[in-house]
Amino acid sequence: MSRLPRMDRDQFPEDLRYAWDRISAGGSPPNIFAALGNNPNVLLGYLRLGNALWNHCGLDVRTRELVILRCAYLRNSAYEWHQHVRIGRDAGLDDATINALRNWREGDRFSDAERALLAYADNLAVTDHPGDAVFDELAKHFGPAEIVGITILIAFYFATAKFLGAMEVETESPFVGWSL
Repeated sequence: MSRLPRMDRDQFPEDLRYAWDRISAGGSPPNIFAALGNNPNVLLGYLRLGNALWNHCGLDVRTRELVILRCAYLRNSAYEWHQHVRIGRDAGLDDATINALRNWREGDRFSDAERALLAYADNLAVTDHPGDAVFDELAKHFGPAEIVGITILIAFYFATAKFLGAMEVETESPFVGWSL
């Protein structure tokens, strides 16, 4: 159970209900948004940044989901993993590829560009200053605009995992599991 009360539409400020209506799509919003709804302006900023990153980080949807799933795994974020397994599948990731993210250095399932992205995410999980070799490998495959988008995407999903864990936000359905 979440540490925060679950917000509902009637508690949301009238001038921001358009955002509530968009995230709930006529039903109930995902638990993360119901928790973030305790601060409607922060929820709105979170949605805007998330949408900007999804649409402009410089990665195609499939590759973006590889990075997000790796971030979820690195942060042990069951909610984030659970949600993005579904999104990743919709983007064309099969279960074998998703499972391979846990030990991505083994085998040859990932392209050189994907391996550079995953190494970069791993490095940022342990330091704010990625090593030159890791950064240089990333820069072989992505330009400055993409590197900005990728870095903020990774930081955004690490922060999301922190929020989800701190607030003990639960998945809406039974957890899909770390191994598919």
